[in-house]
Amino acid sequence: MNKRKISEKYNDSCIRIFALIDLFIEGTANFSDVIKLFANNDGSISQKSNVILNKYMNTLEIFGIKVKKIKNKYYLQSTPFSISLNEEDLYAVSLIKSVLSILPAGKNRTATEKFIKELEKHYDINTKNLSKVVDSTRNFDLSFYFQKFKSQIKECETLCEAGKKIELCYTDIDKFSQNIICVPQEVIYMNDSVCFNVYNTLTRQNINVPIADIKYVRKLNIEAEKSKNCTTVIFKLKGDLIKRYKLREWEHSEGIDENGWMTVVNSGEDFNSLATRLFKYDENCVVVSPKYLKVRLQKMIDKTLKNYE
Repeated sequence: MNKRKISEKYNDSCIRIFALIDLFIEGTANFSDVIKLFANNDGSISQKSNVILNKYMNTLEIFGIKVKKIKNKYYLQSTPFSISLNEEDLYAVSLIKSVLSILPAGKNRTATEKFIKELEKHYDINTKNLSKVVDSTRNFDLSFYFQKFKSQIKECETLCEAGKKIELCYTDIDKFSQNIICVPQEVIYMNDSVCFNVYNTLTRQNINVPIADIKYVRKLNIEAEKSKNCTTVIFKLKGDLIKRYKLREWEHSEGIDENGWMTVVNSGEDFNSLATRLFKYDENCVVVSPKYLKVRLQKMIDKTLKNYE
């Protein structure tokens, strides 16, 4: 049997295929970078370059690599080696990422970070979209790492539940003392620090104040205005409620997951009215974040149950 000699043109085609995959594997690629692979010998781009590119894109699709072009960018949709994860799986990945942020530098941290990065490269398009929701709403309770701030964390969480304005005195990044009137939002765990997220009523901005930098907090007997709530609330709905539910103008949906839950992102609604509304949905609704709103709903449920003891 005569062995077929592999031509230089054949080798060049293989190299271009792998070069294309290498461009797309990160998830997105600019058209300008892709078309360069099919430039003429003098480096110019012609109509022929576009025709050859289309042939190669068809080849990729035949082998299960699906790419979608929107304007001047390509977006990787799926590959034969794509990974599909559900919301619970992605929360586990996010938890690992959060814990990694507070670990000291070293081989274990480097190896795990590399593993997570490689894993995320292979997410299919649905997993990528879902991971954005999970990452944007994650605020895992890492208080086990911040035991020395245990009492301060508890105080801040209590202030968040109270719905009152506070006077907050803290040391800023330049070591100057700052005194502001603000509205407590939530406790956030960020890398190797735990922060008190508050809404500054003067600058109309949310800021994260490291709990370690807080000098004192004084609760004011002033209700927080409805319009001053800037914290995003994430909750999920299921069953027939999904069909009946009408999104408010300050809400948007992140779609329905494989378990039949619809994720809703709510920004700016008064917590008292929102908590009362969500309470009416019974077992068809679950709050994902923030933590103190979940606690408030749990207390409402406990008080209701006591009426039937």
